[in-house]
Amino acid sequence: MKRSIFFTSIYVVIFIVVSVPLILNIKINEVSNKIDEINTQIYFLERRKNSIDLKHHESYSISSIEKLAKSHSYKRLEISQKINKLEIPYKLKNEGNEKIAILGFGK
Repeated sequence: MKRSIFFTSIYVVIFIVVSVPLILNIKINEVSNKIDEINTQIYFLERRKNSIDLKHHESYSISSIEKLAKSHSYKRLEISQKINKLEIPYKLKNEGNEKIAILGFGK
């Protein structure tokens, strides 16, 4: 009786020792396959994103904008900076003459 329990317990232990790593390997392989599929999707999405970025840069680069302007007969304006005569944009000319009142309170 004791031998049969002993052999049965040894059989169960050996079965568990053999079957658990096999089951774990099967699960690991499934996860690895899913990861490979996700990696291929990421690769294709990155390629698509790069191609869209390239098209965007080609469409909106300075040279293409200049070509578009030439085709519609626009003229490029020369921009020059006047360092000595800097003015504040939208400056009031009669700033000192008027009294400004805000909510009934003035200067």
